[in-house]
Amino acid sequence: MSKQQLFQVGGVDGCKAGWFVAIASATKQNQTDAPCVFKLKSLLVAGPFTEVLSETTDCELVCVDIPIGLSDGDKPRACDITARKILGGQRASSVFPAPIKPCLSAEDHVAVSEISFKYSGKKLSCQSFNILGKIRQVDDLMTPVLQSRVREIHPEISFWALNDKKPMQHKKIRVVGRRERMKLLSPIFSDVKEIIAEARKPKQVAPDDILDALVAVWTAGQATIGKAKTLPKNPELDSKGLRMEILCPDTR
Repeated sequence: MSKQQLFQVGGVDGCKAGWFVAIASATKQNQTDAPCVFKLKSLLVAGPFTEVLSETTDCELVCVDIPIGLSDGDKPRACDITARKILGGQRASSVFPAPIKPCLSAEDHVAVSEISFKYSGKKLSCQSFNILGKIRQVDDLMTPVLQSRVREIHPEISFWALNDKKPMQHKKIRVVGRRERMKLLSPIFSDVKEIIAEARKPKQVAPDDILDALVAVWTAGQATIGKAKTLPKNPELDSKGLRMEILCPDTR
């Protein structure tokens, strides 16, 4: 029997240029409870989500910061509600409600908000509308089979788990917020500051996009070795048969 588990994982976050993708090899010692050791293999910017899938075909698991599985409008996703309760306080607002499936057919914010209000009684937030195109890309491609390899995460939930189940104190768009997240990631990835400097060379990739993709890589590694759970524990299925869930790392 091999003394090590060797596998490859990916972390993906949306950026202005499309999708920022981090791919790493991971090593897990079978005989100990030691954490995975990660080595970054590539950092790249993909255009459409089809390119993300083609670039990550060798990955055991790919974790993406995007809603997968959408409500038809009868009720909000339980995973979003659960994640907000876990984070609490100021960080709860970082988990904004995923748009309902009927919103995917509209193109402008006014029309989308009208559809959302008609079905759910709530208008769509600007944050949700700004990523609607990316949500549509993923929803068009996602199937229950593909979801076994491509899973939804929320970076703030992953950072919460990495931070001994305590939410971040500052927003990630602030320098102080990026520093506290970099501090958590530094023991996992050898030089996070250098990684960010290298990854930002392509235009339209923000530092927080990179940090979110890196924590998604870590989450994928934890899940691959069985150290993750879903929010909620028993997720519901959407009309396509997709699980409406957020993958949450388990650091025990």
